[in-house]
Amino acid sequence: MAAARHDDPEWMRHADNDAPEFSGGLRAGAETWSRDGQAHGPVFSGLTPAERAAGQTYATSLPSMFIVGHVDYVRTVRLVPLGPEETELVAEWLFAPEALAATDIDNIVAFGTQVLEEDAAICEVNQRGLRSMRHQAGVLMPEEYELHRFHNWVREQHAALSP
Repeated sequence: MAAARHDDPEWMRHADNDAPEFSGGLRAGAETWSRDGQAHGPVFSGLTPAERAAGQTYATSLPSMFIVGHVDYVRTVRLVPLGPEETELVAEWLFAPEALAATDIDNIVAFGTQVLEEDAAICEVNQRGLRSMRHQAGVLMPEEYELHRFHNWVREQHAALSP
């Protein structure tokens, strides 16, 4: 889901920099996705030190969902196209039953909501050309890997049905 280092035109300048803005991952001292970066409930047992350090693990379920495992909760995000200019986004935060009473859910949900709103805002910028008379079709950004993979999947499905 995330952009790869080589997507940055100046990636060579930062190739050895492990800071999150260049390599992904969480900021120093953060444990999870929350406003303050701290886990706000019981941490899942059985996580390896590498999984704890990563802070999140993404899985994609084509055609329109991704799941993120954090150290203290799981988040799902589903996108449903409603038309050429409208998409429904459904995000759910999943907590273990024993975590509900001990978890500062607002701290976690507020951060996730902020990120989703920022992502939606930039997606809307990408879509502004949809009604432009100057262009026949839009252009995918290199970071939109999953969308590109989905387009290819749709093409393959159509090709398989064609005589």
